[in-house]
Amino acid sequence: MRALFRLIAAAAIALLACGLAMAEPLTLAIAKAVVVHDPAPGQAALNLKMTPDSARAFATFTTANVGKTIDLSVGGSVVMSPRLIEPILGGEVMISGRFAKGELRRLAERISAGKAKVTVDVKAQ
Repeated sequence: MRALFRLIAAAAIALLACGLAMAEPLTLAIAKAVVVHDPAPGQAALNLKMTPDSARAFATFTTANVGKTIDLSVGGSVVMSPRLIEPILGGEVMISGRFAKGELRRLAERISAGKAKVTVDVKAQ
């Protein structure tokens, strides 16, 4: 029995070392989702403000994954896949890019109504 335990432990360590054991996606609790004007590209953006607990969890997640690409999903659909340059510690994220007219507003409404989960996960390579 002890040998079996050692074999399982060794296999788990090997998987972790190889990066094959993936953590579950982190689900974020959003306190506020609002469409704002992003002055840099001159277009609309979706601002997501997290609850304090989610902000701390997200800070830990981004700190552990600097240099990696992450998928940010809303309702199970990836909306952006940025490469983390530095930890995101403020508890807010901005989603911008090429979206159909009204799409960001619809996302904000779905998130605010609790009809769409917001998750982050390390992008599979």
